[in-house]
Amino acid sequence: MVSQVNDFRSAAAGASHQQQVIARPAQKTAALPDNKQPDPLRLSQTLTPEHTRQHSLIQRAQHKVAASRVAETSLNDIGKNLAQLSKRVEFAMRAGSASPKIAGEIEQLASRMEQRLQQATYKEQPVLSRQLKPVFHGEPRTVFQIRGLDTKRSSPRDETLIFNLAKGGANAVPVKLGANTTPEQQAVQFRQALNEHGIGVALNKQRQLVFSANEADWQHLSQKMRVVGQGDRFPAGQPNRVKLETTETRFEPLTWQTDKEQLRQTLVKSQQMMKQIKASIQELKVHNQDVMQRIDTINQRNHYLNEQVQGSIENDLSRILPKGDSFSSAFQNLKAQANVHRQTVVSLLSQ
Repeated sequence: MVSQVNDFRSAAAGASHQQQVIARPAQKTAALPDNKQPDPLRLSQTLTPEHTRQHSLIQRAQHKVAASRVAETSLNDIGKNLAQLSKRVEFAMRAGSASPKIAGEIEQLASRMEQRLQQATYKEQPVLSRQLKPVFHGEPRTVFQIRGLDTKRSSPRDETLIFNLAKGGANAVPVKLGANTTPEQQAVQFRQALNEHGIGVALNKQRQLVFSANEADWQHLSQKMRVVGQGDRFPAGQPNRVKLETTETRFEPLTWQTDKEQLRQTLVKSQQMMKQIKASIQELKVHNQDVMQRIDTINQRNHYLNEQVQGSIENDLSRILPKGDSFSSAFQNLKAQANVHRQTVVSLLSQ
């Protein structure tokens, strides 16, 4: 993954910017002993703006934990199927080819993994990308480069590249590059031209242009994108098909082959994905540990838990997670790690 992932998210077209609403501070009231303090969730939800804000934070925190649990469970399921698939591929390689029975089992496992990835959602939002990485915010995006687009090679003259995205409407998207422009200047020009079409633009560590698009746009662009140049980076004349290359391996088990010549490649891909699953599960654990380390800076006022919200999330997860695996069990694990109260964990996760 390139280091400018945040640039991709901020560069995505159509990104909405929610207005910040500053609530009026609640009027001060006489202090009451701790055992006499009223429970705001038993009163009107509009008692004070602060109580409403806390309730919203609690809801978001619960959704974060639930989405993380779905991602981890899905990764474990896919990993188990990958292990079985690898064993069958290794057996076929030792035999010299895949028998119809082994080929059928591999195809069945691939279909099962694809289905599991498609089901890895919470509140109708994907929690895993095609790279089998956790999606913490927004929708998953694919990072790619355009073959032949070398930003470090300067051109002695002005140049205009016209990209045809074949997405309907304004298909022709011109990108004007000045003579001897730096990679950073080229990135600005591409960003201004492509942002409104949902394509993010950034530079990687090698100062080469990298792009990003959501899954639906990626599938379309990888098949349809064409470009007209001026004979320098790309040929002039008719639009030419451009080759897009992903910067990371994508998990697409339905495309894996069991022919004798392809068995080794299928094995390599499955092993790559198993390594990525381990890394992603570790990333989820580190993410939670990082949150737990902020205990000392937690806002102690957030100690109210809306049981109705928790019940709703429990019902959602009961339809997704295996029996006995729930939002409550995820909470218990977090509590055990930090030895804190449940309400403290909730507000900690909401920071």
